[in-house]
Amino acid sequence: MNPNIAVGDLMIDCADAERARGFYAGLMGWEKTTAYGCPAVRTDNGLTILFAEPDIPYAPPVWPEEPGKQQKQMHLDFTVDDVPAAVEKAVSLGATKAAEQFGGGHCVTMLDTEGHPFCLCKRPENKSEFALYYEKMGWGAIPDCSINIDCKKSETLRDFYAQLTDWDQGFHWTALIPENRMVVHFMGCDGDFDYIPPVWPEEPGRQQKQMHFNFQVSDLQFAVEEALRLGATKAAEQFGGEDFVTMLDTEGHPFCLCAGP
Repeated sequence: MNPNIAVGDLMIDCADAERARGFYAGLMGWEKTTAYGCPAVRTDNGLTILFAEPDIPYAPPVWPEEPGKQQKQMHLDFTVDDVPAAVEKAVSLGATKAAEQFGGGHCVTMLDTEGHPFCLCKRPENKSEFALYYEKMGWGAIPDCSINIDCKKSETLRDFYAQLTDWDQGFHWTALIPENRMVVHFMGCDGDFDYIPPVWPEEPGRQQKQMHFNFQVSDLQFAVEEALRLGATKAAEQFGGEDFVTMLDTEGHPFCLCAGP
């Protein structure tokens, strides 16, 4: 357990970083900013989301998943009051509605300007057990945006991040709550498709990471050693200098540990 670790930002790969930033800023009303030289937005709960163009041609994910094709790896969900209105707004900003839908009228899957799937989900009219959990913890309302990470088994990857970060585990057995209170779900494929981990560094024709976390840590060496103890591996190639270490979690998702102030 490393209590001195915090989410620094979420980085989303794309073909056109400015276009992606403009889309999410327009969709959610998020503030446009710049971080580490990348176009970025700042969410309502303070998370910075960066948009980056990879060194190799960006491969948009295929939805629903198809054998041998690029998988989404991670995706965002948004809670909205009016799903049809939110769909219309997303389309006006350049998104498309996915050809196949699985959520009924309460949840619509969209593809953003870069092809990343994201879901627009109806806000419950009554307080759910999850909303009551937030209320009990004194956290206010559940943030409108959540992050979903694909994996083979939800329990395994959730346990890794629970031990690494000390994020709250009481919300749901497939989820953790970071310090910014945004829900992070771990979505096991459960036989629906064969999860394929990304390759790092990216290689043409191989699975790309799509999105990844950057964590700020107060003691970089300790954080690296703790991640290794919990089952992560250190990436064979490093590009961030002595203050940044790229790791691979137990499912192969890259994440970065960054020395904080």
